Amino acid sequence: MDGARVLNAAIALRVAPSEIAEGYDSVWLDFTKGLGAPLGAVLCGTSAFIGRAWRWKQRLGGSMRQGGMCAAACLYALEHNVERLDDDHANARTLARGLAQIPGLRVETPETNLVFFDTEGAAMTARALADRLRASGVLVSVSGRYRARACLHLDVTAAQVEEAVGLIRDAISD
Repeated sequence: MDGARVLNAAIALRVAPSEIAEGYDSVWLDFTKGLGAPLGAVLCGTSAFIGRAWRWKQRLGGSMRQGGMCAAACLYALEHNVERLDDDHANARTLARGLAQIPGLRVETPETNLVFFDTEGAAMTARALADRLRASGVLVSVSGRYRARACLHLDVTAAQVEEAVGLIRDAISD
C-alpha cells in the first residue's frame, strides 16, 4: 500500500491507520507530506519482506549516514503532527468554500487536505491560473487542462487560506 497520506485518511475517517492498512502485506509510510518531517519514510511488512527490501536497498547503494538525526525528525513528526492533520482538513474545507464562491470555478468537496477544482468555467486553463498564482506565492498543482489541486499542510495557516482565496479571485478576474 502506498501510505503517503494514510495518516490523513485515518484522521479524516476517525479510524486507526492499521484498519486502513488491513489486508495489505506491506505499507510505505511517508513522514514528509502532511507530517512535516524534512525527510523520511518507513516500509512496513513481514520480517521476510523487510529482509528482502533491505538487501535490495543495499545492492542499489541505498544507505544513509546520520540516520539517528533523520529518525529523530520522523519521531517528532509522529508524536506532534498527526492529530493536527485535522487542522489541514479544516483549512481545506475553508479553501473549498471560498473557491466555490468564485464564479467559474467548480470545486470538489475535500475529504482530507487536498482540494481539487476545475477552471474551465472561468475560461482559464489550470496552468494559466497556476502561473498567475505562483507570482503571488500561491502554489497549486495542475493535473489536466482545467484541473488543479491545492494541498493544505502544516505550513499553511487559516489566515493564509483566506488570503489565497482573495489572490485566486484576483487572478481569475484579471
